[in-house]
Amino acid sequence: MAVLNHLCAWQVPLAEIQDRLTTDFAGLSALYGTDERAVRLLTTEWENATAWVTQKQGHPPLGRSHSNKYDTEPPLTHGGGAPDSRSSVSVMAEINDIENVLYSVLDQRLAHTGREGITLRFLLRAVLGFARAKASLVIDVGCRAFALAVGNHHGTIARLLPRLVKHTGGMLTKIESAHGKRADVYLLNLPEQWKEVAKAAAWRKGKIYGIRPVFRALGATAALVYEAIERDRHSPTTAEIIRATGLSRPTVTKELTTLAELAMVERHHGAWQIVHTTNITTIAELLGVQEEYEQHRIVVKAQRRQWHAYLERHLEPVIREDDLYDQERHDWDPWMPLNLDDLGALERHLLAA
Repeated sequence: MAVLNHLCAWQVPLAEIQDRLTTDFAGLSALYGTDERAVRLLTTEWENATAWVTQKQGHPPLGRSHSNKYDTEPPLTHGGGAPDSRSSVSVMAEINDIENVLYSVLDQRLAHTGREGITLRFLLRAVLGFARAKASLVIDVGCRAFALAVGNHHGTIARLLPRLVKHTGGMLTKIESAHGKRADVYLLNLPEQWKEVAKAAAWRKGKIYGIRPVFRALGATAALVYEAIERDRHSPTTAEIIRATGLSRPTVTKELTTLAELAMVERHHGAWQIVHTTNITTIAELLGVQEEYEQHRIVVKAQRRQWHAYLERHLEPVIREDDLYDQERHDWDPWMPLNLDDLGALERHLLAA
């Protein structure tokens, strides 16, 4: 049912699925055990999948009640369509495809951009993390929010965002400049040249992060190594981690040793796996960086309040036409008589004077 739900969400017709059961959908056919059972159950279960996907797409988009806080106003609607023209299922599917391209292509490309490469890689992860939280391809998050997610100064983020746009080859595009309380607005999009790359690999499990607090102490390379183990489809070997991260063997070996000493990962039969009983937040507290993260968040909130207060004090109010011209006030003349009798009395009074 999970496979059928996925295919239904992608609007693959039932007839096409039935035709492909003996080719690239042979794995689906094998789940039924026999061909006769597949023929008997597929139609009924496809109807159930259609009903389930239709019900899910009718629900409010994901992320509206998410706990993440943003320093900007509600997002704009871009792309030329109505706000509800795409379902949340479709948006999340495109974000998943963009993640596939990130791990397959962009990670290796950004790894060759010099010393900034690792920061750019995690900045793009933070962008995708915010997109997932908001279930939207339109990202209107301020530099300070990105700085908190990546563990850098907001000035560094402001300098790197244009470079990230340049290196992503159309995947991330700036569509509106910051104004007032609103941050720069970016649009995530899967370019045509990478659609085949995105479809070639299955979606990865787990969340995507910037720099989690514990890696403010352990470093960005340790975060890459931990992520490569955490989000791999199986327990990877050291050689596979080297290929996935694009880091050198001495660096990967050093980081694996550090992570193993903290009981964050362990080696089993030549492959590495996450130790799920270890709480990385507790390790962050022991290393003293959880308090640093909380302090950074307090500073970001204080700076946001100061900026909003500055805008309220110094921004000129909007001048409307009604403020410039009041018909009742400007058209009334105190010397104008109300009727002809009053006009005659006024003339006699002036002549007598």
